[in-house]
Amino acid sequence: MRLLYGPAVFLVALSGATCSFPTDKSDSVFVTLESPSLVVLRGQDMSVYARAWRAIGADTQPINNVQFAFYSGSESIARVQDDGAGYATVTGVNSGTVGITARAVAFERAQAADLVLRVANPLEIDSVRPSLVRFGEVLTVYGVGVDSMFIATLADVNLIEYPFSRVRDATGLGRISFWVPPPATTAPLFYLGAGVFGFDTVLTAVLKEDVYEPNDSVPSQINLDLGGPWPGTVLEPVLFTNPALAFEPLARATLGQDWFRFSTSDTTQSMTFFITYPTFGDTSSTNTFLLDSLAYNTGAPGDPIEKFYGRDSASFIGSQFYTCKGDQFDPLQVDRESTTVALKTLPSRAIHIVTFFAKPQRYGLTVVQGYITADSRIKADRFEENDFCQFADGQAINIPARTTGLEFTDTLNIDNPFEIDWYRIEVPAPLLAGDSVVFRLQGRPFVPGQDSSDLDLYVLTVPGSTGSGVFEIASGVNVGSTEYLSLPLPAGSYYVAVVDYAGVAMRYSLCIRQTLVQNCGLILPGPPSAGAPKQSPQLSAPASPGDARAFLRPRRSP
Repeated sequence: MRLLYGPAVFLVALSGATCSFPTDKSDSVFVTLESPSLVVLRGQDMSVYARAWRAIGADTQPINNVQFAFYSGSESIARVQDDGAGYATVTGVNSGTVGITARAVAFERAQAADLVLRVANPLEIDSVRPSLVRFGEVLTVYGVGVDSMFIATLADVNLIEYPFSRVRDATGLGRISFWVPPPATTAPLFYLGAGVFGFDTVLTAVLKEDVYEPNDSVPSQINLDLGGPWPGTVLEPVLFTNPALAFEPLARATLGQDWFRFSTSDTTQSMTFFITYPTFGDTSSTNTFLLDSLAYNTGAPGDPIEKFYGRDSASFIGSQFYTCKGDQFDPLQVDRESTTVALKTLPSRAIHIVTFFAKPQRYGLTVVQGYITADSRIKADRFEENDFCQFADGQAINIPARTTGLEFTDTLNIDNPFEIDWYRIEVPAPLLAGDSVVFRLQGRPFVPGQDSSDLDLYVLTVPGSTGSGVFEIASGVNVGSTEYLSLPLPAGSYYVAVVDYAGVAMRYSLCIRQTLVQNCGLILPGPPSAGAPKQSPQLSAPASPGDARAFLRPRRSP
């Protein structure tokens, strides 16, 4: 294959001295040699072009109809053949560096041009940097054709390609970057691409900790106002991402923690947080929490978890349990392979993500500007943001009195797997002793008959109104997304939590009514037939300083 001229043309001219020639009256003559690249592949051809010039003071003028002679500095590396009219063909023979010379035949004293070319295989690694990396660090490979790689590994662990890192510069040299994930270990880089494969000639050393360590008692600070790594691209909304982070090996019978603090000056914007694991069920040994208040008391007694504290009555979202105003809430949910939290607005200018872990494993963490849902057909409903229970306080739902014959009903959304929607309702005083508040929940799949969701319904007290804290009154935990509760509730405020048990984003309708007839409109008339209940959930309990799981204990506002 012959490589002809493209947008990048390399020109080499040797400076000419002021001379006089029997066939030319000019002050000086010199030769230039142009090529579309400084790299020619072994066994392939590339065309080069020579031109002669006359220097007159500060100006130059081309000399036409000049015959040139071409030479190769090493025929074992590259051959050159004169094609006439200033053109020549260079053929790569073996890997190496070679000089190609062009001389103007009619101008014996003119300065010749010498072009240094590299002959290479389709993929040759020149260097891998840095030579010492940690998990989650970006490794860059430089060389000929490296931008054509589609597999790179260290000790049989696939590296993760860094977006938009495939680059080939004007010289013909390329580069490509990868994140290094666990459990990669020290090894020569293995590559596959451009029809060739092989190993780098030097070792890349891997430290068994990630790039943000230590971040167990002091958080890694990420300023989201600085924007993401790919402005002006389709990935511009990605403000932070690293898919190759690591929970490092621990001493026996201990827990570790990774702590990130994401800051922004704009709390009115939407953001979505993703914590991902490479295989299903990895969260069985981890607890991940997203919250807006967290600090660490280094000198306090107890284990590391007990040293974390936050704002009084803080609420947070967790992968294993939740808190509402400082009280623990343990709804039934299956093990998850990831946690996604989409926030329509932010609870503060700082969002903390902390994970407690018991075994080494890989994970990823991403923050995207915008409200991302698992199903593009699902949009934020009118009660978002209500992933934290305190957000429900500002948009309380007044349940009509029985005498009005009215009810609250709406179609709402579980936007992402394992989300909890919090609602605060204000219940009027019952007119008669037999008055009840009826709750109905019904999933609404987009395709009838295709519904793998399992939504549950919980009713809880509100501190200062119907209880001293947040305690469960009743729950509907049938298999499937059809729930019905009828409760003789006194007047006051209550929380209603709709919990995604199975990890399936879903539309649902919710109806709440004070009534004597045990009915609520919703989609179908009358109460649904009861499904098979799941395992009864544990009653929620206040956060206890002696409970290692209830790690967030009030001390002061950090």
